[in-house]
Amino acid sequence: MFGKNLLFTRKSSPALSFIAKGTRLTGNIEFAGDVLIGGEVQGQILSQANVIVEQTGSLHCEVKCRELIIDGYFKGRLICERLVIQAHGIVDGDVACTSMQVNEGGQFIGLRIKEDHQTIHAHSLPSATSTNVLLSQSQND
Repeated sequence: MFGKNLLFTRKSSPALSFIAKGTRLTGNIEFAGDVLIGGEVQGQILSQANVIVEQTGSLHCEVKCRELIIDGYFKGRLICERLVIQAHGIVDGDVACTSMQVNEGGQFIGLRIKEDHQTIHAHSLPSATSTNVLLSQSQND
């Protein structure tokens, strides 16, 4: 009558995660969907989708994702299919990616290795030594 299969056939896409300005995360973090970062992250980020870093965002970590779009600051090791450095973005570190775009004003400091899709997916981040994530909110913001 109501079509039982309608309730179970639709695949839900993972929700967008947001790390706001003034938030500081430390640890190993895993996302199923896209993540928008305006705060600070130290540790490891593993995302099956895209990581977008706003101008106020700062990453000091190892990241593996499908695409990194950065308008803030990144220092560390990156494994991704595509890297886009926006006008205010700075990437400082080692990058393994299939394609890379640096917009006017963006900065890349480091080493880039061009890899194919298969190799990118085979790369892994070092095993996590800690699975805890520490959240703190800055009192100044």
